[in-house]
Amino acid sequence: MSIVKRFLDFIYPDDEIIGIDIGSYAIKIVLFSKNKDTINLKNWGYIPINLPTEMSHEEKKVAISLEISSFIKKHQIKVKYAATSISGNSVIIRYIKIPYVEPSILSDKIQAEAEAFIPFDVNDVYISYYVINPSIFEDGQNKMEIVLVAAKKDIIDEKINILTEAGLVPVLIDVDSFALENLINRIESPPEFESTGIVLINIGHRVSNFSVFSDNIFLVKSGYKTKKEYYSRLVRDIFVGGASIDRNFAKKFSLKDEHASEFKKTMKILVKDEDKMSAIIDYDKNIILGSKIISSVMKDLVSDINRSLDFLLSSVPDLNITKVYICGGSSSFYGIEDYLSSELKLPVKRIDPFSFLKTQPENLPDYVRNSLCVAAGLSLRSIRNL
Repeated sequence: MSIVKRFLDFIYPDDEIIGIDIGSYAIKIVLFSKNKDTINLKNWGYIPINLPTEMSHEEKKVAISLEISSFIKKHQIKVKYAATSISGNSVIIRYIKIPYVEPSILSDKIQAEAEAFIPFDVNDVYISYYVINPSIFEDGQNKMEIVLVAAKKDIIDEKINILTEAGLVPVLIDVDSFALENLINRIESPPEFESTGIVLINIGHRVSNFSVFSDNIFLVKSGYKTKKEYYSRLVRDIFVGGASIDRNFAKKFSLKDEHASEFKKTMKILVKDEDKMSAIIDYDKNIILGSKIISSVMKDLVSDINRSLDFLLSSVPDLNITKVYICGGSSSFYGIEDYLSSELKLPVKRIDPFSFLKTQPENLPDYVRNSLCVAAGLSLRSIRNL
């Protein structure tokens, strides 16, 4: 056993991380235990955020910390290491190619050139990066392909403060889409063919994360020290989600906002002819109107996704997208897989964040299971690999 490994085993004996997804609608928590190749679910939580609108931003942060702290105490969780994530306007992700530089000076090179790729003042952001392909010969020179991430300092600091005030030790502030990439590589078999692509749509309350993942078989064949898996080729945050549906429900059905969210859980998208006919025969006006409202919002989401896919495929024409995964609390409508499949012309399947476990959690409502994917991807991180 190496000195480094003994040190890590001493500092992080269990290598367990609490994944905490702090959304605008709910706090989602997942904790896996990891023992060699065996993973078990130790705890999960879904805590709706019902805070008064008149509360200040600072008061809301304190309230969220208290909710997390109360959950940890109630379930007697001893693990202190935590990871959370961000998305939306506070984070910018760019896929860039730069002339090859030695790894020892790459960090300084990225910091010096980041301003050309991001719309923020570099003094206001934390910058991180990941090398996708360390060697590409293009335009007569050797280049590197890199994912560049810039996140607003105030948002990162806020997440750190929330976890710290809850009595936790933050070890990672991730990006929602990258946490989901981690989950995809746990539930998906390693890719067998080059240029295989997977689409993932995480439909949240205010923001939907759209990602395209591709294989890395070329790199594996080229002898790089990496295992076959999927990695992100395109990440976008689309500001369409459950809140858009809630607003339309509140208006059309004369509901208060808080009631619209609950009413939404009874709705479905009518795609199959038998479902449409059943609603007509039963003269179920709510289901018929509700289906139209959801479909209208989903159409806006699909429109953005198709534009992004067209852009990607124009630059990577050999990419063969084989399937679409969906997740997120606002993906829970009956019929949404059929609807998205008909619109995107691809098979659509819902992610089960616990499908790889030997023992499944019981009595877990679908909308909760669908909401836990980001938190699951966070908890699957290994401290030793951070």
